[in-house]
Amino acid sequence: MKFTEDSRVKIPALLHLNRLGYRYLSLKGATWDQHSNIFPTVFRDSLQKINPAAKPDEIERTLQEVSLLLDNEDLGKSDQSYHKFMAFYLRSKTFRKAMDNNAVMTLRCSLNEQIFSYLDLLLPDFNEQVKIGDFL
Repeated sequence: MKFTEDSRVKIPALLHLNRLGYRYLSLKGATWDQHSNIFPTVFRDSLQKINPAAKPDEIERTLQEVSLLLDNEDLGKSDQSYHKFMAFYLRSKTFRKAMDNNAVMTLRCSLNEQIFSYLDLLLPDFNEQVKIGDFL
């Protein structure tokens, strides 16, 4: 018998999640808003289950508000970084000063994951990073 990722990882994970009360939602034939990644029918049904007294127009308005909020967000692009911008940022005096202030000094400078977790990396949105990185 040949073992694959499906037989050893995906199917057991799906079965376990199903036992926990999650339900598998196939993307085949499904309709969802690709801008916000919301499945409108699932969203409406879930809101109706949570709040049975809600009227259909209230649920529709809530769906529109959530979609608008997600459309105005960049849906994860803030976690992306542009390599040219990062090269500039990591060489900047601001970043070096933050590194110096957080480094543990013994005989050699020590930086570990815990120290890096204290650093605030304030990045502009991805489009701004591209403009800045290409300009520099």
